Amino acid sequence: MSIRSILAALTGGALATMLAMPAGAANVTQNRLENADREPQNWLTVFQNYGAHSHSRLNQINRENVGSMRPVFTVPITTALRAGKAPNIQGGALVDDGMLFLSDGWGTTYKIDVSNGRQGIIQWKTDPAVSEDETPRSRGLSFWGDMVYNDLVDGRVVGISRSSGEIVWDEQIARTGIEWDFYGKEQFTAAPLSVEGKILVGQSFGDAATRGWLAALDAGTGEELWRFYAVPGPGELGHETWQDDHNAWKTGGGGMWTTGSYDVDSRVTIWGTGNPVPMFDPEFRPGDNLFTDSALAINIDDGSLAWYYQYVPDESWDFDENGVHMLIDVPVNGQNRAISAHFGRNGFYYQLDRTNGEFINHGQYVDKLDWTAGLDPKTGKPVEYDPTKSVQTYIPATRFMRGDPEETACPNYHGGLRWQPPTYDPSRMVAYGAGSEGCFSMKVTASLSLGPDGGMIAGEGGGNNGRIGDAKFDRYGAISAVDVRTGAMIAKVNLKHDNLSGLVSTAGGLLFTGLLDGTVAAFDSDSLAQLWGFNTGVSFKSPPITYSVGGKQYVAIIAGGDAAPYYSRGFEGDTTLENMNTGAMLYVFSL
Repeated sequence: MSIRSILAALTGGALATMLAMPAGAANVTQNRLENADREPQNWLTVFQNYGAHSHSRLNQINRENVGSMRPVFTVPITTALRAGKAPNIQGGALVDDGMLFLSDGWGTTYKIDVSNGRQGIIQWKTDPAVSEDETPRSRGLSFWGDMVYNDLVDGRVVGISRSSGEIVWDEQIARTGIEWDFYGKEQFTAAPLSVEGKILVGQSFGDAATRGWLAALDAGTGEELWRFYAVPGPGELGHETWQDDHNAWKTGGGGMWTTGSYDVDSRVTIWGTGNPVPMFDPEFRPGDNLFTDSALAINIDDGSLAWYYQYVPDESWDFDENGVHMLIDVPVNGQNRAISAHFGRNGFYYQLDRTNGEFINHGQYVDKLDWTAGLDPKTGKPVEYDPTKSVQTYIPATRFMRGDPEETACPNYHGGLRWQPPTYDPSRMVAYGAGSEGCFSMKVTASLSLGPDGGMIAGEGGGNNGRIGDAKFDRYGAISAVDVRTGAMIAKVNLKHDNLSGLVSTAGGLLFTGLLDGTVAAFDSDSLAQLWGFNTGVSFKSPPITYSVGGKQYVAIIAGGDAAPYYSRGFEGDTTLENMNTGAMLYVFSL
């Protein structure tokens, strides 16, 4: 442990000790996590259960009475406001037995007693001392035993006692000082996932020209047990799909910045991977570029690859496919199937057999899609894909290439679902996704190689993305509903702005979300009509959760987003976004 880490542990621990109060929650065990659906009063993992359903079986708040829902208390997250930087809280809270836990983007972890339903009482807050030179970001926490885990933007992972707030261990897991990467470091943004005494953490800095990877840590000590790289090195399966002469695999991308799901029966965890790098310049990195833009099923015991499915080989629109993969069991064509369901950023909804990665079916869920004419119904690959080509052409008019004039493609590269969690309502057999739609226009230039040893020249040519200048956007948001038996969209409502919060569905027939203009909203699960809203004045990037204490249901969401980047990239002239302030606050609502 470094000197800085020791000081952080002592500082955070001292503060925690002063503020801590006894907690009555039972330890979080494998059995509890596998049966999270049986504890609707709690929210034990970032996407509610191992299948990443983000669904609650609570129904006290429902379509008939949601109009009477009101804020009952708030808790300021003032530690998120530091270094003159906007808060970037993209993860939801966890709740166990009336105790709510959250992270502020800088790694400060809070334990808040919400058991009396009238106020949130901070029990402790533990600061691991992330440097203010970093860019804050948090997508959530995980529980195991009497510990809560936070993986940090500086590449550390900390294990914290839930009862006392003391930092039990603090380990630098992601690498710094990487010689062939011009940023020189890796980082975490995805929430950890706790499985069988292991804490799974995904390296998220792929777009900055590193290789994404998934590592398993011992929950008790932080010791690294195994690591799987999304971009394979020499001699590994898939390395032959990097066909350049300058070791592009070393800066190949494939970041893993959204938490995976876990299939208990097969003991594999399924994570999506990000785009190859440089993201818009496929001529720098000829080949299919495995395992970028893929679903990866990784054995939790040894980190070996069980199966993979690549959505778009040689992709170059920044259509990361590291979004959530929901695990569901439904009849398809009269046969019960174990499915991995995924809202692709490329505009298609996919269903794979989660036992082997076989493509099952798909549907288009975005309004505008022109980068391909469609998907092959047998393989799910774009119909233009030619495995004999080292650089795919797809549809030339919408495939940005070196020397082309400015072109337009749909959806835009912020499109579809990114980290925003979708939700699955098992009673309806409907999956819902909320994200961004529209198109984008830009030009591409060459990224420059440092030579055969690998690496890119950061300050010349197209850098690590291959783009000339910035893109122009035509964008809006949407909520889409898909019948998981067929993959077909059955309902949709468009929104004025991108949705960056994601969704939670409930047995009360509701979908909850946060909007870019600061509104917490409830929509009807069937009609998608908005039934309720409350404006906070602060943008949302965090998903809501719902829990209950004392037999009463609550909805909680953290305001901590920033509308400014979106105002300047597609919503110019929107006075609401232009004039919004930033802030950080936990809001809790009930009837």
